[in-house]
Amino acid sequence: MRFAQVHKVAVYILAALSLVVLGAGGELPPVSVGLVGVGVLLSWFAEGEVVHSERYARGWNVALLLVIGLQVARVTLFGVDWLITFVELASFLQVQLLSNRRSSKNYQLITSLALLQLIAATVLGGGLSYALCFVGFVIVTPWAMTLGHLRREIEGNYLADARAGRAGVPIDVARILRSRRVVGAGLLVGSSLLAVPIFMLTAVIFLIFPRIGLGVLSIRPHNENTVAGFGNEVDLSGHGTVRNNTTVVLRIQPQELPANPPPFRSFRLRGATFDHYTGRGWSRRQHGRGAESARVERDETRYSLIRLPDPGRDEALRIVLDPLEPPVLFLPEGTVGLDIEARFENGYPRFTHLNMDRDDGIRYSGAEGVGLVYTAYLSRAQPQALPRRPAIERSRSFPRRYLQLPASLSPRVRALAAQITRGLTTPSQKAQAVERYLAAFRYTLRLESGGAAQPLEDFLFRSHAGHCEYFSTAMAVLLRAADVPTRNVTGFLGGTYNRYGRFYAVLQGDAHSWVEVWDPQRGWLTFDPTPSSGILTGARGGMFSEADAFLEALRMRWRHYIVGFDLSTQAQIARRVWRFIDARRGAGGFSMPRLRGGGGRGGGRSLSLRSLRPVVAGVVGVGLLLLLASQLRAWRRAPGMALHRARTPSQRAAQDLAHALDELLAARGVPRPPSRSLLAFARELDAGGDPLGPVAVRVATRYLAARFGDEPLEPHEFDALRRALAQARAAPPSPPPSPDGAPRP
Repeated sequence: MRFAQVHKVAVYILAALSLVVLGAGGELPPVSVGLVGVGVLLSWFAEGEVVHSERYARGWNVALLLVIGLQVARVTLFGVDWLITFVELASFLQVQLLSNRRSSKNYQLITSLALLQLIAATVLGGGLSYALCFVGFVIVTPWAMTLGHLRREIEGNYLADARAGRAGVPIDVARILRSRRVVGAGLLVGSSLLAVPIFMLTAVIFLIFPRIGLGVLSIRPHNENTVAGFGNEVDLSGHGTVRNNTTVVLRIQPQELPANPPPFRSFRLRGATFDHYTGRGWSRRQHGRGAESARVERDETRYSLIRLPDPGRDEALRIVLDPLEPPVLFLPEGTVGLDIEARFENGYPRFTHLNMDRDDGIRYSGAEGVGLVYTAYLSRAQPQALPRRPAIERSRSFPRRYLQLPASLSPRVRALAAQITRGLTTPSQKAQAVERYLAAFRYTLRLESGGAAQPLEDFLFRSHAGHCEYFSTAMAVLLRAADVPTRNVTGFLGGTYNRYGRFYAVLQGDAHSWVEVWDPQRGWLTFDPTPSSGILTGARGGMFSEADAFLEALRMRWRHYIVGFDLSTQAQIARRVWRFIDARRGAGGFSMPRLRGGGGRGGGRSLSLRSLRPVVAGVVGVGLLLLLASQLRAWRRAPGMALHRARTPSQRAAQDLAHALDELLAARGVPRPPSRSLLAFARELDAGGDPLGPVAVRVATRYLAARFGDEPLEPHEFDALRRALAQARAAPPSPPPSPDGAPRP
């Protein structure tokens, strides 16, 4: 390939990678991603005289000012995230630079902006897509920088030699850029190999350098998944989470896996609970100021729900939870305690805070939008255990909360409840009877009762079909009508085994709803009235299921080894290395003491991750300002911008002559530097004995006189100067004289 073509391809790959990594991170709106992609594709065809046109450059200047004004208005008037507007502005500037590729300096600006966008993506994203694009950066960046340096030498030093008379003939830059002999495969391979030691050095720094917090790779301030059914309300007129949504929400790693794990396990993960039925759905009522939630007791990294976990006799499940909104903690049935490793900021441990509400729902804080990794310990003896809180259970309001029904509830519902539970006395017997009654209904995701004025009554007496929220709501309402305290629960039910990562993936489509029935002797008991057809009993299939599983395993490893890499992980690696060295020396093992700390340790001294957002925005903003300033200087120094616009026909004619002289100088290999005036450069040529010197001095003198001295340029004089330029263009170039005046050999 030609040198110019190779350089163009390398720079475009780099720019495309920077835009892809921003778009794949989910931070840029789809409209912005689409417009930027179209702009990059169209900029590929911006070549030749179009790029050097004054009107073309002026159009891009106006477009840039409009975009800046639009972004300022979006931030100030519409409250758009200013960091995102910076990234969008950088993307537009990248398109602009790609569309104005005039010289090596423009290519250097494109490369610099691509690296700046990679920094922004590091902070905003950090997912697997970032990792793949980063590998591309490692390979292509040496190409772009090496070729950019060569191009700068060709356009700068070679031409300087020709102007100073140190070369045999003026050098045709365009011919060199079209040459196929400048760049070969060896140069590209060799420059790529330069990235290997850099990558190794980076890896060593990453492993050794102390972590100050979660790391910039994990800051994702507005990228939480919102899953319906875990907020403050559940509406029967709509879906919770549709079954065919294959977005992974959390991953479960059992401590002990058999050689051939089952492809599917029905993990029941309890999330949110609801106590108030509105007639069209569920909500949570506030009961008493300051008494809605209590801090879960903690001992170092272990949290007590029923008791502190005992790794010796409890089953352990490691759960990797993606960031969700709201931040609900999902717990398997029988969870008695948790273990959540502390994260370190500025060398101090930072512990996650857990709060349990009056309905036994648990929410977490302090994860800064990066999800949570925790180990749930399950009691083998109490598979359905939930916390018992006697102080709450003994209160008079406790049973009444879970017997509430709206006044608008139809008498038909109460009559049906009495009919189903006639002759039964215990809560368990009544619950089983209602469960058997609803088992005859049909499971469907179609909203057959969603448009009715009373969705539940339509479900019970007409359609007899609905999704899990209808079944759980029907059971809870019927039991409440039969004087049995009941509450509605939402969570997940499922788990598809990933053989590449050896974990079970729980999807958004595994969202489920069931009920908990209060038994004064046994506590809360779980019942699930949804028919078996509505509960998945096998692994997902599909054309791309294997590819999805492989990518999900990669994401899991990326999160564990890169995003989650902190001071604690460094300490574990150090212990393993030390033990290996000791074992080789025969000195036995070595055990580092466990890091301890209370909940308040390091409180105000730890670094807030969200406080880094202004820093990141400042870095991106300063980089954009520097690039804009450099671009403006380049525009001002360009021939079309340096020669100011003319007002009169005589001035326009003089300006046309000046442009023609500049083009002639560039064609003969001696372009005028942006820092030199036209007359000063023409006199240098004349003093150096260049044959073009006398004509250049005449044209430059008349240009200045007509343009700024109000001396009209007559038509006959204009024609004479234009003929002189044409003759000079047709004449073959002669070698410039040597410094001592003697002809060159």
